[in-house]
Amino acid sequence: MNNLWGWCQALGVAVGSTIALSANSAIAQISQDGTLPENSRVIQQGNVTIIQGGTRSQDGRNLFHSFNEFSLVKDNTADFQYLGNVENIISRVTGKSISNIDGILKVNGTANLFLINPNGIIFGPNASLQIGGSFVASTASSLNFADGTKFNATNPQTTPLLTVSVPTGLQFGATAEPIRNHSQAKNPNGTKNIFEQPVGLQVQPGKTLALIGGNITLEGGNVTAKAGQIELGSVAGNSLVSLNPTSKGWSFGYESVQNFQNILLMPRMEGSGIPSQVDASGNSGGSIQLNAKSVELRGHRVRLISQTTGDGHGEDITINTEKLIIRDGTQIATSTSGKGIGGNLIVNASESIELIGGYSIPNSFVPSSLFSETFAKADAGDITINTKKLSVQAGAQVSAASTGIRLPPLYSQLQPATGNAGNLSVKASEIEVIGMSSTKVPSSLWARTQGSGNAGKVTIDTDKLTIRDGAAINLSSEIPKNVIYVGDANKLGSAGELNITVGLMLLNNEGKLTSNSDSGKGGNISLQVRDLLLMRRNSQISTNAGGNGDGGNITINAPNGFIVAPLFGNNDITANANFGSGGKITITTKNIFGFVRRTGAEVARLDPQEKDPNNLPTNDITAFSQQNSSLDGTVQINSPDVDPSKGLAELPTNLVDASQQIAADCSSGAKTGRSSFSHIGRGGTTLDPTQPLMADAVLADWITLNPESENRVDGMKNRPVAEKRQSYLPHKINSVKEPNEIVEAQGWVMDANGNVVLVAEVPTATPHNSSIAPASCAAN
Repeated sequence: MNNLWGWCQALGVAVGSTIALSANSAIAQISQDGTLPENSRVIQQGNVTIIQGGTRSQDGRNLFHSFNEFSLVKDNTADFQYLGNVENIISRVTGKSISNIDGILKVNGTANLFLINPNGIIFGPNASLQIGGSFVASTASSLNFADGTKFNATNPQTTPLLTVSVPTGLQFGATAEPIRNHSQAKNPNGTKNIFEQPVGLQVQPGKTLALIGGNITLEGGNVTAKAGQIELGSVAGNSLVSLNPTSKGWSFGYESVQNFQNILLMPRMEGSGIPSQVDASGNSGGSIQLNAKSVELRGHRVRLISQTTGDGHGEDITINTEKLIIRDGTQIATSTSGKGIGGNLIVNASESIELIGGYSIPNSFVPSSLFSETFAKADAGDITINTKKLSVQAGAQVSAASTGIRLPPLYSQLQPATGNAGNLSVKASEIEVIGMSSTKVPSSLWARTQGSGNAGKVTIDTDKLTIRDGAAINLSSEIPKNVIYVGDANKLGSAGELNITVGLMLLNNEGKLTSNSDSGKGGNISLQVRDLLLMRRNSQISTNAGGNGDGGNITINAPNGFIVAPLFGNNDITANANFGSGGKITITTKNIFGFVRRTGAEVARLDPQEKDPNNLPTNDITAFSQQNSSLDGTVQINSPDVDPSKGLAELPTNLVDASQQIAADCSSGAKTGRSSFSHIGRGGTTLDPTQPLMADAVLADWITLNPESENRVDGMKNRPVAEKRQSYLPHKINSVKEPNEIVEAQGWVMDANGNVVLVAEVPTATPHNSSIAPASCAAN
């Protein structure tokens, strides 16, 4: 078994085929069309069709064959034979039939093989390649050359081809017909792909395997190019795909393509279901490129991977599409299990990326995922995502990780990796991370380490970010549960770093931003919020550390925005530690509503058993050390006050005696009815304490009552809501020093000397019973 033990399950035996070949004869259906100066010679010898002759270019590097039809049934071989320094064998089909290939395509040398049939190409379950060079199958109408010559399959030329030079492009006609692959062919020497499954269509290590046509479908079909290059391109009619020679064969460009079609990878449902797998793994790792309007992978064990197994540096997986869908446990991954760094995973989806669900197997859940991972000493590659909308649902994951190798025979031991995890970068207009799997695995964006290597950096740039229903963005440095850890648990790497730039962020119903560590330092979290951070229903932002590790730092910068949590929603912002030091929380915002800043001592008094702010019904901000209060961290909240100079008018130099003016205008007998005088300053009308709190009222100069032992968490659960609220009145959250209490005037009286005095309460005594008489003022 290989390092991907967690993915690999026994493959069901294929019974029969879903491919209907155009005939079921024992001989190949290959016939030349007579359109070349020197035509192909087709010689049948039992189940082997020998193909000789053909027309060469003047320099001898290109050898051309032209066929009326070209198909192979099971157990048949098409053997291309040549002499000399041929570099490219270029074959076209000028008839009207699809090429059904269920046998072996063979080249007795190192030349590249091109198969061009504009009617369509199907590779059956037994189709295989025995060629020394690269292989390009296309439904293009012609192959273009640097000197302007075209080798045209829809309009065959009989003129000499001696002037042609290097191939430069695949030109499609008005329509682009599909290519289908169902191959599960075994390699003659017994080698398998990285998942210990049949290689299917395979080229030699370091070579290119390309399928370029209309819709590209792998239905129970495998493609393998060890340390080589795999190209899947789905284009519409009238497209031109450019070709350039490389050390690995060919590279392809889509700059001139205006419209694309679709790529689908799915299982072939026979018995247990035969998956489709695309594998470019090898000593240096290979490259994989997909270009299509829509790319969809669905079904258990459907995978697309490039793993570095040796000393060479890995190459990239690149997907360019409008829409990418990954569901039912399918996975796209770069990784390394050797000394060479892993390749990068790059996804450019102009419209959307959807990762949905996973697949449950005994004692495990395989998420639908995009990931980069290291299993050994080398560092993993990075993940870069660019899209309009990213949606991760029902337990699916995007993960950059440093994990390790499960050791035989029981695979219950984990040998941790020492390499660093890669970085994860996401740029999208909207991101939603929603829900959990049926087995309670959260949907997540995840950077993690399980060994001495460090977790990577997660960078997110979006207008709107929603994390809800148990989903999370996680950074972690933790040992997985239920394994025998073959490593030093006290030397875990750092938990990484999370940087988010966002317009509107919603954390709802246990949505989480976390960066936690078992023994190392908690990772840092930095949020740049333009408009609003809203936390609801038990959501968290935390960077906590276990063991002797220190809590990480949390920075929330929203100078023109708001940070809001409904009262008693149990939404917490924490940077706590166990034996180490608490972290630092710095919040800068226009206004913050609904939070309580608590010390470790306050949390211990309210929750003496666990000292956990998550057990309190309030929205708490904490940065303490669980075991040592002298190592508590800091909380700094900057919420600038309104500029007091704004809106003030310059007072006149000749002041009017207010007492005389009021006495003149407001006599006790002016009008019937009770009169009042209120000094409200600049704060608006007096608040009614019986009404719900609104706006800045949450930040009023309230005090926290001194709850006794009955305010412990276990006692709070059975107390009335009103009583709970009374015990947890919020502090004012402001880093500015609290001013002395100012009480608003509720009335005025006239003392014995005739002076007007403002008072906090209107006296109930009558003028006849007191030397200080209340003045009566008209209500209007």
